[in-house]
Amino acid sequence: MKNTNINKAAFWPALVCLCILVGAGIFATDALGSLLNSILYGMADRAGWFFELFAIICIILTFVLAFSKFGSIKIGGPDAKPDFKTWNWITMSLCGGIGTGLLFWAMGEPIYHFMTPPVAAGVEAGSREAAIFSISQTMWNWSIPQYCMYTICAVAFALTAYNMRKPLAYGPVLNSAFNRNASKLETVVHGLTIFTMCGAVACSMGVGLMQIGAGVEYLAGLKTGVGVWLVVAVIITVLFTVSCVSGIGKGLKKLSSFTTIVFIAMLVFVCVFGPSTFMAKLGTESFASLLDNTFTHTAILNTMADEDTWYADWIVQYWASFIVYAPILGMFLSRMAKGRTVRSFILVNVLAPSIFCMVWIAAFGGITLNMQSTGSFDIWNAVNTTGMESTIFYILGSFPLGKVLIAVFLISIFTSFATMADPVAAALATISTHGLSVDDEAPRTLKILFGIIMGTVAYLLVASGGVSSVKGMWVIIGFPIAFIMMVIIVSAFRNAGKCAAKEDHMLLDDPAEAKK
Repeated sequence: MKNTNINKAAFWPALVCLCILVGAGIFATDALGSLLNSILYGMADRAGWFFELFAIICIILTFVLAFSKFGSIKIGGPDAKPDFKTWNWITMSLCGGIGTGLLFWAMGEPIYHFMTPPVAAGVEAGSREAAIFSISQTMWNWSIPQYCMYTICAVAFALTAYNMRKPLAYGPVLNSAFNRNASKLETVVHGLTIFTMCGAVACSMGVGLMQIGAGVEYLAGLKTGVGVWLVVAVIITVLFTVSCVSGIGKGLKKLSSFTTIVFIAMLVFVCVFGPSTFMAKLGTESFASLLDNTFTHTAILNTMADEDTWYADWIVQYWASFIVYAPILGMFLSRMAKGRTVRSFILVNVLAPSIFCMVWIAAFGGITLNMQSTGSFDIWNAVNTTGMESTIFYILGSFPLGKVLIAVFLISIFTSFATMADPVAAALATISTHGLSVDDEAPRTLKILFGIIMGTVAYLLVASGGVSSVKGMWVIIGFPIAFIMMVIIVSAFRNAGKCAAKEDHMLLDDPAEAKK
């Protein structure tokens, strides 16, 4: 390992800003929530079109990279061999992208779109058309757009790390985009990334704590609250920190594989014991509708329907959150790219997890809508009285061996969140350190520190009720990160063009390095 030093100019200012934000979330919860909500809806109204247009452009450019001449570029050069098997690559990509969100929203999101569809959908609430729209929109929200954003960033980092043999950091990517040294901007970007990602993961974890707490209360009758949340927070933090410290080849690879197997087992179980024919019919029609209306699902606004805020509450926040995660997850996913062509890397990294997410949503979303439409359980009333985090356990509890299914579901929440937090903590430790190559692991002390920070912040936010206030920051933070993503995309195309012109696809300062 090379001699490394902490990037103090990025690390400490980011940590101070995070402490200020958390303090405001804890001690001024209502005031912060009111302020962020005002900013959220104001920005969504004025800049929602920007996020939606940006998502469309990212999707198009990702597939342009894949199917143009750039798709034939071998990442790492002609003799490079993959470090990970395809199964491990797909499971780490799948789990790293979804966290706990898909587990929660595959059942929760369709009922909202079914009962309160946007004006732009042109469907009546609770109708057959609303059911098809709700599943197809949820499928899209959790598939192609997010993985395109992650993957196009991953290609940029992979080309600089493996084909240029530069450190795994923003610096080489920024330098390539601007064609000059951008060290000052790199420090700013690293600091902004540390601040945003610690806060983003903490918010996601906070929602997970409430979800697990509701499950424990349903399963064991133990009243949820600060004590339960503390225990859960400690367990999750220890789990993903130990995995992170173990390194990607030992910890995350095994944890992602286990989590994916659990996902598949649950999916098979609900397909066997659930309303399988209904799920298959609705899933098929919804997928066909998605193919017919792909970009319509990406760009829903409230043009000439000012009273409709659906777009601000849903897809604008989705696209903004994916933008926030994209550069750091792209940095992590770039480590899977070695030895693969740009085309195969993009297609597998985008399509494999997307197909799984669509099937998962067709199954679990289909269960929710079947219960609502047949009257076997008024899910919409339950959501509005007890909350979605509690309602999903009533849905799962209706199955044969319901308590066993819930127990497995809770385990999957633990491990799934860990598989998302692990690469984020590792990547944050990497950009907080000078002098690391793509093959180096960041210092263990920094990985542990980031694990503790994210776990502590998550607990403090959920225990104080501040997590709901801070969730509104997605759109605010996503705006500047979108411009960073633009620079990363420019770097990807610029370096891809240079690599395509080289017979060995390598861009080295010293040609002798190609023989190493």
